[in-house]
Amino acid sequence: MNFQPVINNLEQDTSLLEPWALGENDLPWLISLCKKKYSGRYDSISTETWFRNVVLKNPLMFHPTRLAHSFQISMLTCTPWLPAEFECHIVFVCAQDGYLWEAMRLMRASIDWARMRKCTRWRISSDTEFEFEGFARRLGASEISPRYTLEL
Repeated sequence: MNFQPVINNLEQDTSLLEPWALGENDLPWLISLCKKKYSGRYDSISTETWFRNVVLKNPLMFHPTRLAHSFQISMLTCTPWLPAEFECHIVFVCAQDGYLWEAMRLMRASIDWARMRKCTRWRISSDTEFEFEGFARRLGASEISPRYTLEL
């Protein structure tokens, strides 16, 4: 018989749980949270299609996890000229207002997963107005410079 935690008070009891796998049943919640947190550029249809057809079908390359009020999706990548050196990238992280501490727990779990998968690097960046510098520094990450972008 497997142990199943009984959660009576979601707000209180889930703070003790480890991150768990983000699955297809979480899509309505994920989309709702993203619509609240991201700008009008957020495309829920493309996100849902990507999550169902790419993330969930590639468990060796993606690590989608969540807590009660936040989620993150990590992805493994490698370059063709260094095919044995995998890197782990946080491609999506989102938390409800007041629950950024959960996002930090998810990032730590992502680092653990990257180590387990023998990655050489763990990376996080933001394409939104939210800056991850404080999180990155707390996790021991260093800034990569120079970085350049061309807005098209």
